[in-house]
Amino acid sequence: MGMAQISYFPVDNHLISALVERWRPETHTFHMPFGECTITLEDVAMLLGLKISRAPITGYATMDWGALVQRLLGMTPPESMLAGSRLRMTWIDRHFSNVSEHIHSQEQLERYIKAFILRIIGGYLLTDHSSSFVSLRYLSFLEDLDVCGQMSWGSCVLANMYRELCVASNYDHKEIGGSVLNCFVVLQFVWQPYLELLPALPPYCFEDSQVWRSTVPLINFHIVECHYADRVMRQFGMVQHIPTPPIHPEKLHDLSLRGKDNTDWSRMHVQFVQEWQSRLHRVWTQPACDTPHLSNSLEYMVWYRKHTRQWISPSSAKEGYVVSTNLRMYLNNYL
Repeated sequence: MGMAQISYFPVDNHLISALVERWRPETHTFHMPFGECTITLEDVAMLLGLKISRAPITGYATMDWGALVQRLLGMTPPESMLAGSRLRMTWIDRHFSNVSEHIHSQEQLERYIKAFILRIIGGYLLTDHSSSFVSLRYLSFLEDLDVCGQMSWGSCVLANMYRELCVASNYDHKEIGGSVLNCFVVLQFVWQPYLELLPALPPYCFEDSQVWRSTVPLINFHIVECHYADRVMRQFGMVQHIPTPPIHPEKLHDLSLRGKDNTDWSRMHVQFVQEWQSRLHRVWTQPACDTPHLSNSLEYMVWYRKHTRQWISPSSAKEGYVVSTNLRMYLNNYL
């Protein structure tokens, strides 16, 4: 699909709500009747065309924001357009909506490109719940566009998406940020949805494809969420084994930027940055599987039923228990 078409994807709020109910924050997977599945680095690379390897998006989250905007976009927004480290996207729309006004010099064009990318980040990739602001901490990465294009924006977007799903799975939260989630969940679930599309996809979608199967922390400044590829091997056409327990502490979900002025998150999270840097040594592999559909008697499915929630509400649990009991009685009497 790519970034150019992301705004045309429809929003299915009912499907998103249903998936949030199936989300497990400790494993970053959806618990379905047929096993675990999730949104992976492969999905980000294939659907958005973003880099999923290279350097993580982290560093200082505090600076002189007005001066940063002036230096990179050529004008200083009024204080009414700033809310801490966030900039109103209406200000970007007002000054950078018409490209013909910004083609009179190379410097002007580069400023327009940076504003355009910042608008995509705030509007689709890394949105906040207001959908009105964009964080300026990402603008600092746009200073050198060549370097910016080589950074791991894909893992950053996925880290943010995982965090939003984890927050939304709390019973006292009613909304979810990150509109990029829409382009993933509207697709009917298929274990390997891209096989028929591979010949038509550009080469950059396959860069560092071995990282798709790595179990690594995904980093976005204060956000650290683990990519547990070993729990969804069927999405890579491989046999699913019984996975190891999650390794990262759940207290990471409590970290926020509030009160963390002058924090260098690359140093604060040095352990996770180092794990990310060793991603090529954290790749899982299994034998190829003949079919992703597993019998309930297989070892993995026996283990899975003991560790998952079969039903997501008391009413569905009651109905499901009656159905499963009747089915068990029928099988015992007639088979």
